Amino acid sequence: MLTIHHLNYNYPDFTEKVVSDINFSVQKNEIISIIGESGSGKSTLLKLIYGLLDFQEGEISYNDKKLKGPSYNLIPGHKMMKYVAQDYDLLDFVTVGENVGKFLSNFDLDLKQQKIDEALEVVEMSEYKHIFPNQLSGGQRQRVSIARTLSQQPEILLLDEPFSNLDQTLKLTIREKIIKWCKAHQITVIFTTHDLNDAFYTSDKILVLEKGKMIQFDEVENVRNFPNSEYVARLFGYVNVLNTEETSQLNIQTTDKAIVYPEEVLITDEGIFEGKVIESKFQGRDYLIKFLMNDVNLVAYHFKKFKTDELIRFNILKFRPL
Repeated sequence: MLTIHHLNYNYPDFTEKVVSDINFSVQKNEIISIIGESGSGKSTLLKLIYGLLDFQEGEISYNDKKLKGPSYNLIPGHKMMKYVAQDYDLLDFVTVGENVGKFLSNFDLDLKQQKIDEALEVVEMSEYKHIFPNQLSGGQRQRVSIARTLSQQPEILLLDEPFSNLDQTLKLTIREKIIKWCKAHQITVIFTTHDLNDAFYTSDKILVLEKGKMIQFDEVENVRNFPNSEYVARLFGYVNVLNTEETSQLNIQTTDKAIVYPEEVLITDEGIFEGKVIESKFQGRDYLIKFLMNDVNLVAYHFKKFKTDELIRFNILKFRPL
């Protein structure tokens, strides 16, 4: 459906490429999340796909038709796509409902109203339909901006940090409703995020960017279970990255570095290794245990809190060579 081929882009007067040699394809109704550190090129990539920037090299095609940037189009953007930026771009002098229906046809007013109401219900903003946006919080404005895009039912929806201003409890509900709605309407979604829970829960595939380069693109489980670099592994939170000297102390059979996730370190009285606890931090369902074995720093999860300097025994259940 959408193909990006050898895409390169750098801002005027920049020598270093902001986006460098990006290659991937998206199928109809897929949900793709783009992750990476700040400045990795996530937002720029969305703008390039939507046609807000002119790329220097490469190709973007939709159903085998080549797409161009603003130098080639009278109105920037592509009609089959909709893009929600982080600034929301709402009109404060008209109501929430009027903002949502801004780009809808007036030919059938009943149908227009139906689309407005449906979109507001998805983001749980129906009760604010007659309120002006300047009376809303940042998170509410974000939801109205998303609703305005949903009401147009594009073929491809591009979202830049769509859940960044939502409270955690509300995010869980809104995130699920938006994704279910898009799946039901056969809408392809590409979104950027800093929250790995958003990427895990909603995505079919994850695209990892580092300094403008595509590091990995695969199904969610494969990116988490088989990261192809230390950078990718560290994006998923706490991780043990062990050098060759450390792996030998833990009897890990590899000549390279190894990655061990905290859940793969089993703290047990029958453990063959011994370490000294540095700290225990409660994180909701369990404790994050930081401890030291000789000069090897490790992290693990456990249901029990341990005292500082307490000796614990553990085993390594699994590792991934780098």
